[in-house]
Parts: sequence; structure tokens; C-alpha cells
Amino acid sequence: MTIEDLHKILSKGESLHLEFKEARIKVPNNFYDTVVSFLNREGGTIILGANDDGVITGIDKTAVDQLKKDIVTALNNKDVINPPVNFPIYQLEDKGLIVLYVKIPVSSHIHSHDGIIYDRENDSDIRIEDDSRISELYFRKRNHFTENEIFPYLQIEDLDNNLFDKARSIIRSVNASHPWLTINNMEILRSSGYYRKDIRTGEEGLTLASALVFGKDLTIQNILPAYKFDILVKLNDLDRWDDKLTLRTNLIDTYLQAMDFIKNRSRLPDMFYLEGDQRKDLRELIFREIIANAIVHREYTSAYPTTMIIYKNRVEITNPNKPLFRGLLTLDSFNPYAKNPNIRKFFSEFSWVDEIGSGVRNVYKYLNIYSSGTKPLFIEDNQFKTVIPLVGSVLGEERAAAFIELVGLNRTKLDSETLESIESLNLAPDYAEMNDTNALFFAKDRSLGWSWSKKGVELENLRIKINNELPENPSFEGWSWAEKGVELFDKRTMNLIKILLLCLTPKNIEDIQNLIEFNSRNKLREIYINPLRVACLLEYTIKDKPNSSNQKYVITEKGKDFLGGFDL
Repeated sequence: MTIEDLHKILSKGESLHLEFKEARIKVPNNFYDTVVSFLNREGGTIILGANDDGVITGIDKTAVDQLKKDIVTALNNKDVINPPVNFPIYQLEDKGLIVLYVKIPVSSHIHSHDGIIYDRENDSDIRIEDDSRISELYFRKRNHFTENEIFPYLQIEDLDNNLFDKARSIIRSVNASHPWLTINNMEILRSSGYYRKDIRTGEEGLTLASALVFGKDLTIQNILPAYKFDILVKLNDLDRWDDKLTLRTNLIDTYLQAMDFIKNRSRLPDMFYLEGDQRKDLRELIFREIIANAIVHREYTSAYPTTMIIYKNRVEITNPNKPLFRGLLTLDSFNPYAKNPNIRKFFSEFSWVDEIGSGVRNVYKYLNIYSSGTKPLFIEDNQFKTVIPLVGSVLGEERAAAFIELVGLNRTKLDSETLESIESLNLAPDYAEMNDTNALFFAKDRSLGWSWSKKGVELENLRIKINNELPENPSFEGWSWAEKGVELFDKRTMNLIKILLLCLTPKNIEDIQNLIEFNSRNKLREIYINPLRVACLLEYTIKDKPNSSNQKYVITEKGKDFLGGFDL
């Protein structure tokens, strides 16, 4: 989390997933009530060192270390939180004021603080003492996490002893003093939540998660006959495949064999990167996150397979999913959420996954180094789709010149920084190999022009329009780009696109008015600037002082995605 992220969170106010607490010198008494309510409901974030209005009050610098120790000790003490939990505590400093924040994932268990169960409603922690409410909570957990389903006739003999030894070996390489190294197999199952008792029904036994992680292949096939993880290489043979791996085995070996395929048979290029004084394998960093997240977030009761297809210019992964919402996940919008928290916890003990939500952030971070000028796509739906572009495409000098003339900007008035920013605009994978500039802007149903028009309908108040009467592949023989632009856009649409292009570098209102040759400054704000801000395509450079005399406007990441034809 950055300082900017912190301010965005504080500006939202307390909610179902957000809580602010003052903590000058000690942990507030109700902190653990909120921890438990987040665990029992849908997870959330607690900011320590801010008041209920989202104003940072800070934590005394001399008390920070002790405060952290007190929290970690309490979270691991079953007399405080039962069952115990453990998550990292992060620290930020803003203008000399220290805050701590804790990201709490939803849990598959029911937790209590000092013997009292809490649930989250709106921005409040509610004591749950009524038997019917407690039963309802157990029922909600059981239905929400299919990994928790108890199979009464599944016995420890149906699990593979060799996998317990393999798990201990992996854990020993990470933490030589881990408590699981000294306990027996059944104790491992109990402590990881793979053997559980349903308090509502009295039923107890091994769960679906235990079979997936430790089950013999025959056991897994009996419980989930349709389950499989396919990796296909389609570099030359798009109708069939060049190479293929099909996995119908336990999740430990699924991860290990999938990573071995990526390293040795995928034909994905390896690339090394020096981060600080550490030499890192970018291919491994990126696909470790992709494969681990596919495994720990999959909906295993679905009959659909997990499929990874490696093409020349991209990798696509589809994964059966229980969606929390539908649409594109971005760094600004996504709320990390463990779909199978017990499986995820086990992978965390192996150090195969890190902090919840880190997978998406790491892929964003390293992909642009591995494949310059690219960004991943994460789309939440019944089939969670991930697209990893392998070929970066920017607008480039020739197409940028056409674009500038197309929307009616005067190239001679643009400074070099703005010109370079337009030329460096990233294009979505669909446009990466479009060499015909006419087709890039005009081809029916597959051009940037059509992309803007479609998204403009979805974005409130933009009303971006293009000429729908154009032929499928207009030639415009003998036409200038300026003439083509007049044919494609109405005047309002042309001005909206102009402003987004100009604001690839920060511009004040006077600069924008002069460069698009618009008469009224007030109407410029009303008709163009404000709708672009409402649609989150444009933002202030000085966010906390909208009326500052030094205020400028700059395109957002969403605005760049809009121009480049990416999904929003």
C-alpha cells in the first residue's frame, strides 16, 4: 500500500470492509472484535492511527514496535482469538505520522474473541449470541467454501503418506523449526482445517481440501471425476497443439509439475533481472504467481477444467470460479479474497503464495519488465480469465502522427514530452499486430474507434459516438487524416479524445483550452473535463486542493487503457 492508496482508503470512510481505529500508545480494546468480525464475514482492512472520520492521528513512534508485538502475540493466542490466526502488519508514515494497517482475509472457520463470536454489518461489529444466528453463520461458511465439505467415508487410508513426507520436506526447506515437522499426519490435517467438525450438524471427518492436497489419484478421481489442469502450447498448430500437459493429480504435484513444464517445455523465454543485489528469474516469478493463484482460487466442484494456453504473443488462463462480481480487476479496484482459504494457507506454508492479493500486484510489477509495454488482464466471471501479453505494442511514431491529425490537433503546438507520450501509448493485444493504420482506427467492430464507441456507451455522461454508416474496411483513398477524422467522429467525441491525448502529460486548463482551440473555459470544464473525471479517465494532479492555482489534469491508468483499447 502506498501513501496515495492510504488516502484513497481513508476517503471512502468506514464500511463493511474498512475500519479505522485510533491507537496512540496501545492496541484499542475493540481491535480484536473487528478482526473476528472481518474473519467471519468477508474480510477487510483495519487502519490503526486514524479516527472514525478517516483523519490520520498517528501512533506514538516509541510505541510502534511494542504495539506490533502485542498484536502478533494476541492473534496467535487461542485465549484471545480462537482459532488463532496470523497475518502481517504493515507500517506507513505520512507527514511524520505513523499508521499501521492489517489486511484480514475471510476465513473458512468461525472465530471468536474472548469466547464471543462477532459478525460484520455495515460499519459495525455485532455480537452473535443467538443460537439461530450462530447456526446461520456456520451454514454460510459451509456453503461458501466448498473446500470445507466433509466426506464422512473418506479415510486417512485414502490419502498418500508419501505426500505428507513431501510436504514436510518442502516446509523444512522454508522453516526448519516449523511445528508441522514434529507432529503426525492426522495432527497436520486437524491443524490445517482438513479434518473438521460441523458444529451445526455434528458431522466430522476429512474435507474436500484434504483429498485435493493429500489424496491418492484414484481418490481424487472418485470425488471429482471431471477435475483436470491442462497446459497447451499453440505456437505453430492453433487447431491442435505443439505440446501438452494434462494433470489429474494432487495439488502439490500439480504445482510442481506445472512449474517444471513452464521451465522446460513451454518455450516461454527466460529472462533474469537484478532486484537490489538479487538475481531473479522473471519467467518463474510471473508464472509461479499465475499457477499458484489458479490452484488456490479454483472452484473445484465445477466440471470445467483449468486451462492454460501458450500462444506466440500471449498466455491465456481460464479457471472455474465463484465470482464475487463480474468484470475487469485492476490494482485500484480489486479486493483480495481467498476462495479456498485452507488450501491457500497450506501453499503459504510452502512459500508458494505470499500475502493475499500479492499475486496480482507481482504480475503487474514484473510483466512490464519481462515483456516491455504490456500489462496483464484479470477478468472475474464464472470462468476467471487471465491474459498475459508476451508482445508489447505501442502506438509508435507513424501511427501517433496519424492519430494526432485524425483528431484535429496541431502537431506544431505540442511539446516533445507530449509527443513522446502519445507515441508510447500502449495498445491492447488485439491491436498489437495491426499494421494497417486505417484498419487500426476504422475497421468495423475491431478498431480503436469502435472500442471507444462501445466503452463510451458504458461510461456515464461521455456519449462517445462514431459514424456507424462507414463501410467495413473504408479505404479513404486520397483523404487526409484530418478529413478522415471529421468523417469518423462528431465534434464532441473529437474533443474528448483530444483532451485525453493531451493529458498523457499534465496540463492546466489554459493549456487544454488553447490546444483544442475552445472559447469558453467554463463550458470546457462542464462539457468535457468534468465528465472525463466522473468516468475516472482524468484526474487532478493536486487531489486534496481542487481549486489550487497550480492545478493540472492528467490521464488516469483507466484513461490510458481506454485510449489503448484495453478492457475496462
